[in-house]
Amino acid sequence: MLSGLRGAVRGSGVAASCCRFLLKLPLEESAERARLPAIMIGEPTQALLGEVFDRQDLFSGLWPIRRRIVRWGAADTVDLPHRAIVVSEAELLERLRPPTPEAPIPKSPMSEPDWTIHTARLPEGGTRHGFGTREAAAAQVSLSPRADATACVMESMPSGWLFLVPVSADTAWLLAAGAEREALLEESRLVRSSVGEVISEGGRFPAYPRIVDPLAGNTWLACGSAALAFDPLCGDGTGQAVREAILACAVIEAASGGVPQEELIEEYRLRLRAGFARHLQICEPFYATGGDSAWWRAEHAPLREGLAWLAERPGQARFQLRGLHLERRSDLFAKL
Repeated sequence: MLSGLRGAVRGSGVAASCCRFLLKLPLEESAERARLPAIMIGEPTQALLGEVFDRQDLFSGLWPIRRRIVRWGAADTVDLPHRAIVVSEAELLERLRPPTPEAPIPKSPMSEPDWTIHTARLPEGGTRHGFGTREAAAAQVSLSPRADATACVMESMPSGWLFLVPVSADTAWLLAAGAEREALLEESRLVRSSVGEVISEGGRFPAYPRIVDPLAGNTWLACGSAALAFDPLCGDGTGQAVREAILACAVIEAASGGVPQEELIEEYRLRLRAGFARHLQICEPFYATGGDSAWWRAEHAPLREGLAWLAERPGQARFQLRGLHLERRSDLFAKL
């Protein structure tokens, strides 16, 4: 996308891989956090990654998910078609590496980057706002003989939720939020029948939406997990990371072409806040209807607070994203 740019990307996740590829920067090894054991990627995100990396074989041979079964709150169980694959974050990043070794790019220790994209750690001076307190505990489990190994299963109980994602014909990852996993499985009327034995524990991680403020500043942009984090039930975090990377690189390209920096920074902030608002809007009905216990009420209220917080930060898009490039809008009243 750009060549000869004095840029830097801090981090090593999906957003970092996309930014480095688009900006033609050298790959860097980093281990700022543990890798996710399983990521479910839908067809739109698969297509987007294929376009960015100009690869049609990125997801060949990965485990397919063809159904999404949901039992939520007082509603009847719903069985929907679903088109996705499951991959570990480590394997996904390996697949995103260039297919052939690239020639090393000379580094100039005396040259400061024009822009820095932070994709993992909180940029200096930023504040992370979280809308909830829940954590999810992950465990690798065996699938029972009754389980459909191509179906992910979501279920709410009075004390929390369970999310089962198969990764092979006989194993899956089980996420549990709220009460402890054993207690939730005791309450379960859907997920429990698909779960066999616990194979290994996978640790705990925050499962509520988070956003950094500010999202960009003078010569830096927050991207990927350094900018936003989604609830694993309700959002496509991988797709969001790719879209943010495309936008970040488009901002840098536009800045290098002479577009005023302050306009681009405001556009970047606006678009990421809009994406986060859409995520909260998806989450809100899940937590409004999942249950009426104190736990559900405590996790629902912050989502409404988050939407109100975002509503206090309005803005107007001045650019449109065409492919990998930002162009000034001719109609400033058009919506994002």
